[in-house]
Formats: sequence, structure tokens, C-alpha cells
Amino acid sequence: MKYLFSFTASNAMLPEFIRIAELVHSGKPINEINDQVLGKEKKATNKRQIQELKRRTESLTPKQIEVLTEGNIDEQKQISHLALCKAYGIYRDFVIEVLAEKIKVFDHSLTDLDYNSFISKKKMDHPELEALAETTQKKVKQVIYRMLQQVGIIDSVSNPAILSPSVQPKVETSIIEDNAEWFKCFFYTEEAIGNING
Repeated sequence: MKYLFSFTASNAMLPEFIRIAELVHSGKPINEINDQVLGKEKKATNKRQIQELKRRTESLTPKQIEVLTEGNIDEQKQISHLALCKAYGIYRDFVIEVLAEKIKVFDHSLTDLDYNSFISKKKMDHPELEALAETTQKKVKQVIYRMLQQVGIIDSVSNPAILSPSVQPKVETSIIEDNAEWFKCFFYTEEAIGNING
């Protein structure tokens, strides 16, 4: 699967994401949700952002959408993180292949080197990374870090430490009903996932 970089048009946009999820949860068809929902000035930005928010919403199961609309802030952040992992391969791979691996060895600091070596490894399978202009490459990194911070996976963008979120019970149930493999996005080991699948 080719990596998508369209998320650079937006960040995690939690309040707006929850707003879209609320509309879908209340029965509005997603294709009828238009960019006026965001109520921003710039038409073009609106259009791009709403596309990304719809893409993320469509990646979730009805149960996950319900937790996103009715949950507390921790649940909402965790479902948002899950949606980002489901919608964007580069974000998911970075979380599973870099952050989760560091957590396993009790290394909580995230460095530029971690990110850069991840990108150089990925260029082998993802020539689309090579094709990005340097400014876009910077933007991709910037937005990934900002989203990770907004959903509570790292504590800051400038000097990030990786946080281990304790998955909320409702979020956990919604992932079990979906596919336990998604627990990898929350740093679960294969063994822990095997125990859940029992």
C-alpha cells in the first residue's frame, strides 16, 4: 500500500473529528457531510480537512464511532489515535515499528535519529517517500509528531518522550470486536494480543 501524505493538510483535529463522528453516529450519511461543518474561513483548507476527517471516520467501526462521540477525553484521544493508525500507513508503521519497539526496551525518548532511520528504511518499499519535496518531508514529520502529541502518545513535539497509554475498557472492547491486531498501535506485544484472542 502506498503511503498517503494528505494528512499534512490537518493535524489530529480532535473537536472537529468528534463533530463529524457525532453526525455519523446520529445517522447522517457521511457523503452528505459538507465542509461548512468546520465553519472555517478558507474554502480550500476546509475541503481538504473535511476529506481527511471523513477518511478517518470511515476507518472506524460503528462501536468505535460511538466511543468517540460519547466517551471521555482519554477514550476520544485513543479512538482518534486508532483512526490515524487505520487511515495512514506511515503513521501506523512509525508507531508500531519505532515507538512500540522503544517501549519494549524501556526507552521512552524519541529522537530525530529514530525518525530519520525509519524513513530511510521505508524508502526501499515506498518510493513515494523519495518523490516528496524536502519541505513536504519536513511537514510530514512535523504533523506526525503533532498528531502523536494531540492524541497523548508523546508528551511534546520539541523534546518528545513516549507515553504508554493505558487503553480504556470501552476502547479495548471496540478493538477486540474489530481486530485485536490494532492493539499493536497501543504498544501491546504479540503475547499480550494472543492472550486477548485467547
